[in-house]
Amino acid sequence: MEYLLSIAGFDPTSGAGVIRDIITFRKLGFYGLGVATALTYQNTRGFDGFKVLSSNVVEQELKVIMEDFPIKFVKVGMLGTSVDLIVEFAREYDWFLIFDPLLTAKNGKTINKIEDIEPLLKIAEVITPNVPEAEKLAGIKIKNESDVISAGKILTHKYGKYVIIKGGHLNGRDYLFGDEIKSYGMPKINKIVHGTGCAYSSSLLSFIAKGLKIEEAFIEVRKFLQREIENAIDTGGYSLLP
Repeated sequence: MEYLLSIAGFDPTSGAGVIRDIITFRKLGFYGLGVATALTYQNTRGFDGFKVLSSNVVEQELKVIMEDFPIKFVKVGMLGTSVDLIVEFAREYDWFLIFDPLLTAKNGKTINKIEDIEPLLKIAEVITPNVPEAEKLAGIKIKNESDVISAGKILTHKYGKYVIIKGGHLNGRDYLFGDEIKSYGMPKINKIVHGTGCAYSSSLLSFIAKGLKIEEAFIEVRKFLQREIENAIDTGGYSLLP
């Protein structure tokens, strides 16, 4: 079995972060490994805050994992204070890296600051912002498809790699920016589901690790996520992916 690594925050509901990524990796045929960058205080009714782990702690986590496992594919989410450290590891081990640039929690609390994550945005092979994140990263408002395309062009020019803008906050259609612009959508499901962004980026990594081209993985991810959302667990608060 091949190994994939998630570097992200710890969510006690297992709905997002490291645990959700590992669940997703396993569903798609990989053994998932996780390095926590922060501990979050949240449940299905809200996000109360988080505690960032020091870069020394994260470094120890990464060192022992890399001593034991041949990691080549890595997903990164919540970063804490470890951006430069992760960039160093990515360069040393030649990781294929997908970065989900989480900026705020559902309650508006800042998770990653744009100025802090710039080094990782520049080395990631793919970045996967949702519409609110793409607005902040590109510096424009997104109200329609034309705005999405403008933002995607800005981000691909700025960072030089593939950009996927997820459409859950708009029309439910996802957009891939690379050599060409591609889009793919399925019927929007009227549920508030926790952790879809994490599941998107970790499933994208999984399909690429299977050998799919990014254009193919882009479509398979949306199909996978659609099934996951359809089967989401109703908890009384935010629904959770199965």
